[in-house]
Order: sequence, then structure tokens, then C-alpha cells
Amino acid sequence: MKKTLIAVAAAAALTATSAFAEITFGAWLRSALIPVAYDGEDYLGGLTQSWGGAARTAVLGVNGVSEDGMAGFTFEIRNQAGEGINMGDRTVAWLKPIEQLKLSVGKFDDGDNGFRQGTGFGAWDYVRPSVTTGLFFNGDDGIMDKKSGDGFMAEIFPIEGFKIMVNVPFLQYKKEVHNWVYDSKAKTWKDDKGKEVEYVKHAYDIYKKTQIGAAYTIDGVGELKVLWTNVSEETKVNTKKYNNVGDLGIAFNLSAVENLNLAIGAKFDISDKEIDPSGNKAYFAAKASYNVSDAITFNMVGGIKLFKNDDIDPKWGIGAGVDYVVMDGLTVNADIRYMSETKVNGNGSEDDSLSFLVAAAKTIGSNASLGVGFEGATNGGGFATFSAAKDDAFTWCVPVMFNLSF
Repeated sequence: MKKTLIAVAAAAALTATSAFAEITFGAWLRSALIPVAYDGEDYLGGLTQSWGGAARTAVLGVNGVSEDGMAGFTFEIRNQAGEGINMGDRTVAWLKPIEQLKLSVGKFDDGDNGFRQGTGFGAWDYVRPSVTTGLFFNGDDGIMDKKSGDGFMAEIFPIEGFKIMVNVPFLQYKKEVHNWVYDSKAKTWKDDKGKEVEYVKHAYDIYKKTQIGAAYTIDGVGELKVLWTNVSEETKVNTKKYNNVGDLGIAFNLSAVENLNLAIGAKFDISDKEIDPSGNKAYFAAKASYNVSDAITFNMVGGIKLFKNDDIDPKWGIGAGVDYVVMDGLTVNADIRYMSETKVNGNGSEDDSLSFLVAAAKTIGSNASLGVGFEGATNGGGFATFSAAKDDAFTWCVPVMFNLSF
């Protein structure tokens, strides 16, 4: 999120013990107006956003940092079209007892662990095709997974270029609860069904879901990252119980070649296959962006997933796109993606799908853009905002994208 610094002359009044040197306000907004779309049977229209749901029309993010840079906070609130005011992606307080250690508590955004990495380009920033923006094409975590829980995060920097991250899900709030009522007799908060909100649980159930990551940057070469995540509750299959010991992720970002950004990621589900036969026996994804010139950027992405269940054939996908700056403030985007069919014992259980995008975006002022495109998806691929009416349908839409950041 790009932020515009607002000078606060009376910042010292915010707290009696520590002056805040600066308060920053910011927002990242995106709305997708769809004047016309086709699901294979009917013509549709609506106002939404790239990933579906309510249009993100109003957001306020606030960040405070102490004068010495050793403490701070951040939070977000939203008033999305048709939803009303609700909490944003994060509400966090942080401290740095020493320069090499940062401790944070609260509700984190999925990328706040500093490890999550995706493969997004082109259609990811318009209305996302359902099939060809999953797995290897996921712009959030196609390369490496997101954080695993809210509550506590420690980031340790023992030497220059080396980082260790520990994320422990101490925050045990019930995410589905929206109407909390204070019971004065019981002196506790309860949901609208009279159930007490759980803030404390068994320590074992918390600590076993700890996420651990390490990253090392080699100057002039790239960055290597390792992440262990997604440990969850014990799973019972038939009469036998299995421990879900999580996923192991490895990624490398190459920065040694001028004008080339290359990311390679691998994921391995190390739990017993009885828990999830469709889990990753092995998963590999790669994304490359190459700046041919100041005006032209080529993007490529591809990957393959091997399933724990040997009866399921490997699934693979490949895509490519180009961004061309026609003139100052006007960019043309085009991409095409393909996701293979899912087969079980040689029989198709999910069709393959090909999608494409042709679009143009015009910069407006210093912090906004307006984009218009045409997108299509084959074989009932559908989009994040609407599903195909039939399995073999060709679906399409005309998105008009409103993007703002400040």
C-alpha cells in the first residue's frame, strides 16, 4: 500500500510516555464494474472486485511509528460498497526490544510474514478467471504460502541478510462471530447465540500450529526462503487418527541477471496422504518477468503438481503475457493461460481451461488508473465473480477497473 505522509504537529499528545514521530494514512482501493458478461446462458452485469465480493470503494489504513523507530501500530477499516463498515486486513502492535528483534501481536494480513509470494500478472489485476488464477497462477501464494495464524509473530535478524520468522496463532477469536454482546453478570463477551468468545485455548493446540520460516539474501545473487506451515488439528479418517504435520515450502528469487526477475517455488505436503489424497506430493512453480525495454515487459509462469494419490494424474499449467507502454500513462496488457485437465485413473474429473485477456489502462493523476478489458475462459472455467452456467460453456466479461492508492 502506498502511503502519503501526513505531518502531525501534536503527535506527542497521543501518548503520555512516548512521542510518535509520524502518523501515516493510506489506502489501496479496487473496484470492478462489469457492464456486461456472459456465463454461457445469460448476460450478466454488476459491481465487484478482482477476487469477487463487494467492491473495495473505501479503506482507511493508519500507521504509527515512535520517534526512535522501536515501536508502532497499524490498523485498517473498510466501508466496501454494499457491506458497511468492517475490520480490514490487519490490526497490529509491534515493538523492537533490540534492533535485531521485532515482536508483533494482533491480526495479521496474509503477507505480513514476509514470505508469501505469488505469480500474478495481467488477468490477476482484472477479473480473475477461476481456473487459471489458481495453483501456479495464484498472484498471492503461487510461489510460497501465506502466514498460518494470527496472534504473535517474532522476526529475528541475527546477521545482515538473514531473517528468521516465527508465527504462533495465539489469537483464538471466532471469525464467524460478528455480533458480540457483553454479559455484565458473567463479565465476559458472548456472541449473538450466547456462547462465550474463546480467547484462551489449550497450549498444545496453539503451539502445534506454529509457522517457522527463514530467508537469506545473497548480495547480487538472490534470496533463498524456507517455510514450514499449515500444521492443523488431528484428523480422523474412518477409525484411525492422523497428525497433520503441515507443508514445507522452498523458494528462490534470482536477481543476478539484469532486467530479469525469476522466482522458483516448491511445496511438499508432508502429512499422511490419508488426510488429503489430493494434497501436494510435490508442487513446483516458476515465474519470470523480463524487461525488454522501458516500454515492454514479458511475463511467463508455469508449474506442475504431483498428487499424493497416485491414481490422480499430474496437473500442470502454463501462461504468458506482455505489458506494453504505448505512451506516457497508457499501458496495453495481454495474456493467455492454460490449466490442464484433472484425471483420476485416466478418466477426466475436471476439464482443462484456457483463458485470455486483452486490456488497456490509463493512469489518472499520480495515484489512480482506469482499466478496460475483455476476458474469456473456456470449458466452464468461469470467473471469481460468477460461475459458468454449464461445464462446457465459454464465458466472458468486460471489466472496467477503478484502481486508487494513496
